[in-house]
Amino acid sequence: MKKILSIIFGWMTIVCIVVFSISSIALKPSFYTSRYETYDFATTLGVSKEDLNESIVILLDYLKDTREDIHGTITLHGVKQETYNQREVDHMVDVKALYQNALKAGYISAVGVVLIGSYFLIKDKKKGLAFLCQGFLLSLACLLTFLIFIGIWCMYDFTAFWTWFHTIFFRNDLWLLDPRTDFMINILPEFIFSDLVFSIVMRVLMLLGPVTLFSLYYRFKKAPIGFWRES
Repeated sequence: MKKILSIIFGWMTIVCIVVFSISSIALKPSFYTSRYETYDFATTLGVSKEDLNESIVILLDYLKDTREDIHGTITLHGVKQETYNQREVDHMVDVKALYQNALKAGYISAVGVVLIGSYFLIKDKKKGLAFLCQGFLLSLACLLTFLIFIGIWCMYDFTAFWTWFHTIFFRNDLWLLDPRTDFMINILPEFIFSDLVFSIVMRVLMLLGPVTLFSLYYRFKKAPIGFWRES
């Protein structure tokens, strides 16, 4: 039972770190606007910088549930129009549901980390902390194996990875947008998503680093001998 709980603790810790790393980067407007500025994206797309920046803010505010819809207007190549069409609106309903569910998982995991951690530390601080460290390290080993695979895949063929990602998390084809008709795909091209995935992975690894070092130290230097043989 202790082994199972410690591994659940490890995965919940990782879920917290991943979910809140995504929130801190993917929902930050400056991540996108800085790249728009660097690549002079507004000129390339035929819109003003103000319209371009506002279009991404609309999406992010909608995902954060601080606005009810993604309706807005832009002037594209001199023609005023709706920022996003109905297909894009419908797709964002799915994206918002996915993000909000991930956020719920993050909050539930945070509560789980506190409860399981408290249980172990109150029952037996020294052995309890050793169990938590071991559970975290086992969970981390699984995650790193997965991340290495994903990293190699992204470097080899990011388009294939991104297609797989969408087919796993979406049960329709609304994510298949056309750059000729859908403005969203133009303001979120593949290179930005590639930068986004890389930045999130780096943030996750940076946050996991201190926890991993402490867990390794305590597990192999401070843990009671034979503690893991306990049920």
